[in-house]
Amino acid sequence: MARLKLTMACAEYDRTRPLMDGTVKPEGVELNWIVLGWEEMFYRMGRFREFDVSEFSFSTYTALKSRGEDLVAIPVFPSRMVRHSCIYVHTGSGIQKPEDLRGKRAGGPKFHMTAAVWIRGMLQDEYGVKPQDLLWFEGGEAAHVKEVDHTLPPPACASRSCP
Repeated sequence: MARLKLTMACAEYDRTRPLMDGTVKPEGVELNWIVLGWEEMFYRMGRFREFDVSEFSFSTYTALKSRGEDLVAIPVFPSRMVRHSCIYVHTGSGIQKPEDLRGKRAGGPKFHMTAAVWIRGMLQDEYGVKPQDLLWFEGGEAAHVKEVDHTLPPPACASRSCP
């Protein structure tokens, strides 16, 4: 019987390495493994559907599904970061606890990225700090930084043109 040929894109993790190096072989599958960074992988999958299977941004996935895109998620989460560790505070800001963030400026690479969505939800659910309690910016090093209008949902990616 012919084996199913699948191309899979994923970042490198200790828990995926056995699939990458062939130590673990899915029965009946010939796996072509492509190691990519998140930004490139999410862009190529979101925009071009370039892979049969791909690690993908959950926030982008939900936005695309809400528009009727034909994508299927499987409950596998290779990236397992504690998002509390993704919040950094300037030492001179006077911020000592999450509630001190109210009225402050906050930013990240993209307002809609999964980690930022997770952190905003965590701040609201665990500490009562709502997204509208902060002034949000998006951008990064050597990138255009802009204020985010969070009173409306940020524009979601158009069908098949999402980074």
